[in-house]
Amino acid sequence: MMLAELEPMVAKLNESRATLMRLLDQLAEIQSAQVMVNPEWSVKDIVGHLTGAERGMTRMAQQFATGSNPQLPAGYNNDVYNARQVEKRKSLTYAQARAELEASRVDLLAFMDSVSAPQLDYRGEHPIRGDISLRELLDVIAWHEGLHSKEISDKLLEVRK
Repeated sequence: MMLAELEPMVAKLNESRATLMRLLDQLAEIQSAQVMVNPEWSVKDIVGHLTGAERGMTRMAQQFATGSNPQLPAGYNNDVYNARQVEKRKSLTYAQARAELEASRVDLLAFMDSVSAPQLDYRGEHPIRGDISLRELLDVIAWHEGLHSKEISDKLLEVRK
């Protein structure tokens, strides 16, 4: 049974995902690859990035939950990781990319359902935030998706002007 403390975070994750999916619903396959959110990534690329990031941060959270204070490997480069995650998903259709994004959330929520109260205070290293608790890492996941949802929303408003 999920900790009551995590229920507001799950609500935030669900709200963030619903917002993102409403934005993604506005685009067809071809548009998802053509609308560039930034100079390097299309909307479809952002979906791939979010999937890779959520899967990676879920694995990171699982490691934090062991209490072993995991650290990033020497020489870890977050930009390289992100680029690799996007590239891995380039051959997916927009529908496949969205389905994988949904599957990553199912995995995250299943993990959150297994977390105990003491584990929320276990710590580890995040590539951007440094030394953080599992509780903080879970919040970063929601923040990250919200950040990219806003970028997509802003771009869609700009394109439609």
